[in-house]
Amino acid sequence: MKKILLSTVMTALSLAGFAQSTNIEPEYNGQVAIVNSDSTTILLQKEPVKMKTKSTNFGLIPIPGSGLLDKAKTKMVLKGTEAPVSVKAGRVTLILKASTNEEDPARMFSMIKLEKSKKERSYVAGEFGISGSSYSLGQSNVPFLTKKYGKNCYLIVIENAEPGEYAVCTELTALSTFSVKE
Repeated sequence: MKKILLSTVMTALSLAGFAQSTNIEPEYNGQVAIVNSDSTTILLQKEPVKMKTKSTNFGLIPIPGSGLLDKAKTKMVLKGTEAPVSVKAGRVTLILKASTNEEDPARMFSMIKLEKSKKERSYVAGEFGISGSSYSLGQSNVPFLTKKYGKNCYLIVIENAEPGEYAVCTELTALSTFSVKE
């Protein structure tokens, strides 16, 4: 009985050690961590992205010129309605590990607020059409401040984060996500 109790306590302590860390910088390039008020960090989970494109299909109508009305919309889609890590609304501080912090932060990553539906979260990456197109992949839609931090990190601050779903985009195949709650 003592062995079972001891092993249970040791397992719980080791899991708690993985969940929150007092080492403030993430270990690997591309990782993002939230900094708590007590200076501990929680590593954000990278969630896989699925790209979905929908068209209005006006180009299929056999009327001359209907192809000019055709538009396509590409979305980055994440499964689930909520990120596994959440913080309170207000000031949110993150740390991003990069290969170097000598680059312009706008070229290294973007901060996006996701749209939430019943089953998924998404971000419109671009709209394309003959009459005009907009391409927003890699562009932030959340205002933030950035400073160099340590040897190869960026300190990212969102001054007034409102409730919702957010993501840090460092690559196109996965997003580091977090929720902001009231």
